[in-house]
Amino acid sequence: MKTIFFVEDDSVVVQVYRAKLLREGFGVEVAEDGLVAVKMLAAGKPDVVVLDLMMPKLNGVDVLKYIRATPALKETPVIILSNAHMTRLAQEAAAIGAERALLKSSCTPGQLIEVINDLLSGKTVGSDPSKRLAVRALPPTKPQT
Repeated sequence: MKTIFFVEDDSVVVQVYRAKLLREGFGVEVAEDGLVAVKMLAAGKPDVVVLDLMMPKLNGVDVLKYIRATPALKETPVIILSNAHMTRLAQEAAAIGAERALLKSSCTPGQLIEVINDLLSGKTVGSDPSKRLAVRALPPTKPQT
């Protein structure tokens, strides 16, 4: 059984996604903040990490830096599940090495399962960090005249 490590401080989001992941046959471990996540990651290696960016105690970018700096975890696929207003942080996370970034406000549990299955089967989107983001920057605005 593949284990998904879900790092999220919103208990409702955790409940919805955890239920779907369990129904799909995944084991699920949950950390409610970044500091707990780092402590749990030090004790074991999940198959995939689903990571929120804005969390108490330690943000998702810091957790991702820890993952990429730890030899036993370095190759673990990481999916950012973030809010729309977090575009800059999501881009930073992609540059550090997150495989995908999904918009929390529009992602469904089924879409997350699809991305997890893609990553577990070895599908990649290349080395361009912008290709990994579902979070898109707003187009430039036209100057007012």
